[in-house]
Amino acid sequence: MKKIFLTSPKGLFFGVSLCLLTSGLFAQQCKVKPIVKANMTSLSPYQYDAYAVKEIQYAAKTKKESIEFSVYSGEDYKLVFCKTELPQDVGITIYDGNPTNKKSTIVYIDESGKKDQFVCNFHPTRTGNYFIEYEIPASTAPNQKGCFVVLIGIKE
Repeated sequence: MKKIFLTSPKGLFFGVSLCLLTSGLFAQQCKVKPIVKANMTSLSPYQYDAYAVKEIQYAAKTKKESIEFSVYSGEDYKLVFCKTELPQDVGITIYDGNPTNKKSTIVYIDESGKKDQFVCNFHPTRTGNYFIEYEIPASTAPNQKGCFVVLIGIKE
């Protein structure tokens, strides 16, 4: 597991923990800046806080991977899921704790199968770590890879 810590433009601490495959980072480079720029207006009227990137490699079987992020209770968050750089759609579920913990509850679920961006607004009732879990379908072609970007905004 590789931990990445991001700091927002306002100096607030934001931690993201990426669970990567044991093979390490993929050869494909995500072109993050154009994706962020193209989707930044979707955060409005929320203030941009950070983004997280997940490079996805499709496999012979369906699999699940996740990103962990920290939130503060009493704040309003908006997540924009930029899925345009994926050859196949992924399912998204947000949990208020580790998805492997039976006490964790679902905050958001998307199984619509659309290829565009998606937006999730939520107001956490407790400060702590939340998880975005991706359900990655089985590959339909050899060496299928993609790039998934999540923009994170906070209401001022």
